[in-house]
Amino acid sequence: MSKIISGFSKFSKDEKVDWLLKNYFKNSSEVLKVIQQYWNDDEKLQQLHDDFIENTITNFYMPFGVAPNFIINNREYTIPMVLEESSVVAAASLVGKFWSTRGGFKTKVIGTTKIGQVHFMYAGKKEDLRTYFAKNKTELFAATASITQNMEKRGGGILEIELVDKTDKLANYYQLHITFETKDSMGANFINSCLEAIAKKFENDEIEIVMSILSNYVPECLVRAEVSCKIEELGGEDPQKFADKFYQAVKIAEIEPYRAVTHNKGIMNGIDAVVLATGNDFRAIEAGAHAYASRSGTYSSLSHCTIDDGIFKFWIEIPLALGTVGGLTALHPMAKFSLELLQKPSARVLMQIIAAAGLAQNFAALRALTTKGIQHGHMKMHLQNILNQFDATATEKEEITAYFDKRTVSHSAVVEKLKGLRKPNVKWVDFLDFDTINNKLSSLNEDSKPVFGQMNAQQMIEHLSAVTQIANGNWNVNVFVSDEKTARRKPFLQTENELQTGFKASFLADEPIKLKFSSIDIAIDDLLYQLQSFLLIFKQNKNRTVVHPFFGELNFEEWKRFQIKHFTHHFKQFDLL
Repeated sequence: MSKIISGFSKFSKDEKVDWLLKNYFKNSSEVLKVIQQYWNDDEKLQQLHDDFIENTITNFYMPFGVAPNFIINNREYTIPMVLEESSVVAAASLVGKFWSTRGGFKTKVIGTTKIGQVHFMYAGKKEDLRTYFAKNKTELFAATASITQNMEKRGGGILEIELVDKTDKLANYYQLHITFETKDSMGANFINSCLEAIAKKFENDEIEIVMSILSNYVPECLVRAEVSCKIEELGGEDPQKFADKFYQAVKIAEIEPYRAVTHNKGIMNGIDAVVLATGNDFRAIEAGAHAYASRSGTYSSLSHCTIDDGIFKFWIEIPLALGTVGGLTALHPMAKFSLELLQKPSARVLMQIIAAAGLAQNFAALRALTTKGIQHGHMKMHLQNILNQFDATATEKEEITAYFDKRTVSHSAVVEKLKGLRKPNVKWVDFLDFDTINNKLSSLNEDSKPVFGQMNAQQMIEHLSAVTQIANGNWNVNVFVSDEKTARRKPFLQTENELQTGFKASFLADEPIKLKFSSIDIAIDDLLYQLQSFLLIFKQNKNRTVVHPFFGELNFEEWKRFQIKHFTHHFKQFDLL
């Protein structure tokens, strides 16, 4: 019987198991029993695991242990660890307790920048390429606006796009070298989606895109962990001799690649175990760490040691690109458990915890050695993870999967589509229907309570009037909006997306402004006057543009789109829709 099969991924799980048993096992009943005994009795939970990867037939369990007694920056931790190697958790626990009485681990994040690259070939004049890049750089940022909007709200996004000439290494080879800040998200899917959008925008008849992909080498996403004490506090029969041998063992790993590989593997025993437990990508961490160990041109130790003035110091600097939101960290129940056990750390804090775990494991290994001896298709799969995270129904999954068949998948885009299926279309406010505006606002009084926000009813009305005055040229807000930010933000006005609850432009004060008028009725009259002026002023000069303090320079149609969103936002604030 041939073992080559077509359409295997379309089989049900039972059909896949049956095919495997018939083709590869003689004792099929016993093998089936083994496979099924690792299925979870909770069918919903089992389905969640089935959807993590393709062609799932069962679960492969790894032990989940904890290492208590870690003191990191004067805070107590019990660290979750997932791995199969018997001595690792025990060793980490012992070392955690050992250093807890000697000041604990001191850690700090040196940087959090991540890298992505668009690799391309170009045979033309270098100066022409540089000119083309400079001319289109802003457009490259704009091409990712729909992808980066949520990340930017969290303080992240694309930091810089650089053109790099690599023709001295490979004929006609160039790259766009792009730096990212992804905050508490590891950001792989976000970065790759941005890169593909940039590549599509940048490509022309002379530029051939080879590939667009993030780099797992993140030398600027760096964390340091350190322990130190007086030599006599190391304990044992001969603390000085122990310190000297320990120091020499580290020095050997710094200069001898054969030793350095095993030395660093011991570090990764501790790091990978926590990375796995928190739902992060241990394969990316491994690749980045070993590349960093080779940055000098020779593979070397990731950890270092000094003995100066009677002080023993042992430390590690290692790149760690981690996430505490999104992906499995938001989906896997045990990853959620791990993060809660770690007191819900940010990505920066998690970097420090994991670096400490790696240093602890290395200390344990070296102590033993010097005394006793001694891991377009990926995103399609990610789509199902996002849908499961939001409890999508079978019908929702089918429709959204079809929708993204030829579209770029991003977390924000999937969530937006799912929201669109689950709620009716937005009932937008026609802010130029003066009768309706007047009737709706007139229903408010000084006792009207907002659904959200701090404004009272009259403050909200006066706020709408004040913003309209910006468009009318009667209020000059001294705010600069760069072309780069304008290019990223303005596409939002063309969408069906609403202003989110809590949105506040930077030019506004934290507290609601003081009332300008003596009553709501007068405030409404002023707003209607400003709206009428809005129409008249733009009618008199159809080519007129006015700078909006957040979106930048807008024409009449763009100001109308903003006003529709803005009025809808505040009408919802007082339940007027």
